[in-house]
Amino acid sequence: MEISKKLFGVLVLAIFLVSAVPLAMARYGDSGGSSQSSMTGNVVTASAGSVTSKGSGSDDSAELEDDSGDDSVDDSADDSGNDELYIGANRFANVDDCVSAYKQRYPNADEDRIKNACEYAFKVKEALAPKLAEALPRVQRFMVQNQEQVQAWLEKLDERSSEMIQKLDRARLKECLEDTESCKEEMKQWKINVEKVGERIRERVIEKSKLLEANNKFLRANNQYLEAKNLQLRARNEFLRLKEHLEQCEEDGGDNCTEIEEQLLEKGKEDLIALADRLIQHLEKIKSKVEAAENLDEADAEAMIENIDEYISQLEDAKDDVDAADTKEELKEAAQAISDLWNDMEYYAKRYAERVIHAYTRGVFVRSELLEGKLEDMLARLEEKGISTSELEDLLDDFSEHIDEARDKIKESSDLFNEAKELRATGDYEEAKEKLEQAKELNREAHDALKEAHKILMELVREINESGESCDLDEIDEDDEVEMVECDDSDDIDED
Repeated sequence: MEISKKLFGVLVLAIFLVSAVPLAMARYGDSGGSSQSSMTGNVVTASAGSVTSKGSGSDDSAELEDDSGDDSVDDSADDSGNDELYIGANRFANVDDCVSAYKQRYPNADEDRIKNACEYAFKVKEALAPKLAEALPRVQRFMVQNQEQVQAWLEKLDERSSEMIQKLDRARLKECLEDTESCKEEMKQWKINVEKVGERIRERVIEKSKLLEANNKFLRANNQYLEAKNLQLRARNEFLRLKEHLEQCEEDGGDNCTEIEEQLLEKGKEDLIALADRLIQHLEKIKSKVEAAENLDEADAEAMIENIDEYISQLEDAKDDVDAADTKEELKEAAQAISDLWNDMEYYAKRYAERVIHAYTRGVFVRSELLEGKLEDMLARLEEKGISTSELEDLLDDFSEHIDEARDKIKESSDLFNEAKELRATGDYEEAKEKLEQAKELNREAHDALKEAHKILMELVREINESGESCDLDEIDEDDEVEMVECDDSDDIDED
């Protein structure tokens, strides 16, 4: 029989999640139109539909039909004087566990009848959702509490929500099943994003030659920064020494104080020019990292580079003003200009440097997120070979938890970057700096979560390889498409 579209939408995600499949079977040995409890001639009714197992001489196939009757489980039913047994299969890992539990519940019932009932209950799951049978162990592990509540919730999901639930990672699936009401609200903000792997793991493609050039620029800028720093320290020490001599000369009423003043002016110039060079090379280092960051959006990267170039240009102009200064007053004005520039650019220098780190962390997260799917497939193959995966399942649960933690931290960090930008635009500079520091800390926490996930990943890889399954996580086809559940409230950061 044909499954209705609405029922199919429920079956696709819910039937293997159903907490208790009520199984109605006629008492063994009854006459008339009653069915036998053996493998021949049984009629099995389940909450989400019915399965009819044809009797002796048939192909023992199963058919599905919609059943709009009451799907509740009568937990108060007993064996005395009752022609039906109510068997819940999905709460058990296997038939033996099911039989053991219901022998205690129905002590007067025939053991063969209970066994056959349990076997049919397990057949119900496979008949109703054959394509999802392999996912059953993964999801059942999370349905420890509130099983009936979860079942009722799942059956009410629309097609869009059903599809999203199917595509959730382990950690978020567990959260949903443990708190269905909160999940229901969160799902309103979710969407399924379909994109190629290559587009997901990087925001832009940068040619290898340009990556190499950017790396070389960073090394040059770092060397020049250190040189400028040493020059400035020497010039500053000499400037302070000359300043003391000038003060002493003026106290003594000496005739050669003018010469010391001229020397002091020159050392002041050297100090300020070296300081400006340090700031320029600091910006050049950040710029080179932005140029090489594949996980930065192209528009954001261009906006950062343009702003950095503008500050570098202003610092070069400030150096010219320092060099042209003939008096102490003119030098003070040039020094103040450099100080003002630094006060303005300090926020952006820190922001852009943290944006590069944030983008890198997000890139590691995305790759880790994709690895979870690959690991799911590997565990499924091991299970098909009859290899126990219970320990691996636990490790993958932990891996998913750390990835989910990183996901949350990255999202919170992104929000703070955007808040800092808005505060800066309104002139609240101190609060903007505070938000930037908070974003930095959250990004560090996300990075720590990913480091923990990596430790678990290495253990997973080792155990999978020892089991005989090849585990090469570097094999990625960037043309493959992936479907990921994401929040409509994007974690993008705007630098325009």
